[in-house]
Amino acid sequence: MTYLQIVNAVLKRLRQPTVATIAENTYSAMVGELVNQAKRECEDAWSWLQQETTHGVTATVGVDSYTLTDFGKRAQVMRVHNLTTLGTVISITRETFDRYSDFTSVANNQPSYWRINGQSGDDPIIQFFPTPDTTYVIQVYARTPQDDLAAEGDVLTIPEYPVILGAYYLTVSERGDDRGNALPQAQKEYQQALSDAIAIDNSNRVEGLASDWVVV
Repeated sequence: MTYLQIVNAVLKRLRQPTVATIAENTYSAMVGELVNQAKRECEDAWSWLQQETTHGVTATVGVDSYTLTDFGKRAQVMRVHNLTTLGTVISITRETFDRYSDFTSVANNQPSYWRINGQSGDDPIIQFFPTPDTTYVIQVYARTPQDDLAAEGDVLTIPEYPVILGAYYLTVSERGDDRGNALPQAQKEYQQALSDAIAIDNSNRVEGLASDWVVV
């Protein structure tokens, strides 16, 4: 769904007129802000398959640090593979990385370890140890949450239903004029929708089912 469609879905639940543009009035603009808040909450609750990305790094002789372009501040690196050697580059703590770097005299060699070491603009910098002794093609796998929805035609990458219910819950909570069970019920439906979406996404990570036929 697009940003505008999501905002209108929330407005319908609030029994408000739908809009042609999100900035059509102050109320729809507020709902637009709460849609992005709900989106962030849902993104932070789970590593969604739809937001997993890869980035190829060409590591060169004598250079240990590389910017992961377009990853953004909220990116989380999950695993790193050396495609040249067909091996895994291992994540280690900053303390261990510093100890290796400060107290171990190691000549340039095949990178065995990585860490995130600062940022360049909005993007993280990945650092390898040992420093490469030749050219290596390294694949970085990460979770990169979507930027806030801005244009009305922006398409949400994660499941829309929990985002709609989350924005509805946040709007009901913000206006504070609902009586009875409206607020706790909205929260319950939001949490259930998010839990269900996470369960479905998690099931898609499983390669094959126990009932699958196996040819031997």
